[in-house]
Amino acid sequence: MHLIVYFDYTCPYSYHAAVWLPRVTAVEHDLTIEWRPFVVKEVNRPEGEGAPLWEQEAAVHTRTGLAFLAGEAAARQGGDAADRFRSLLQAAFHAQHLDIRGPGVLEGLAHEARLDVARFEGDRRNTRLLSEVGRSHRDAVASYGVFGTPTLVFPNGRAAYTKLADAPLETAAPHLFEHLRELVGEHHVLQEIKLTQPEGA
Repeated sequence: MHLIVYFDYTCPYSYHAAVWLPRVTAVEHDLTIEWRPFVVKEVNRPEGEGAPLWEQEAAVHTRTGLAFLAGEAAARQGGDAADRFRSLLQAAFHAQHLDIRGPGVLEGLAHEARLDVARFEGDRRNTRLLSEVGRSHRDAVASYGVFGTPTLVFPNGRAAYTKLADAPLETAAPHLFEHLRELVGEHHVLQEIKLTQPEGA
């Protein structure tokens, strides 16, 4: 089974999914995951007001732009190393609370992910790579109506925005995924579930 996941590096819910889903693939070996970029900031930008992030020259000076550019540079090396870099970069944001604009931070993550660091450093200076982020974002909206991250797209083409308070434990992770797969895959009348929360909870 091939699952597409639209994510944003700066989104904590995307990070929870990045912890959760490998716990599922550790049990379900036929499940493969393709992570695709989606810029949450763009959802709230009024139409016609300013340029999208992937067209802004100054975007590379922001944490969001820098993260997506680094992610695309890593993706050019393909395979498991690029996926390790994505996971490490998400953890740098949300578990270690690092400022990725700091000297040597991204280079260190690339080294830890066992990328070709020299190639990575060269590629991430190519701001045109952000156009790939724009292509992915636009396709997400046009093809699946994505509005937030993480959004999981199942093989039947149905997509589900899945907001987790935290990543489930290893024992619970596959069960949660199976329940979600059943809801999305088999119950086509279901359009939305939103859990309510009492005041002050």
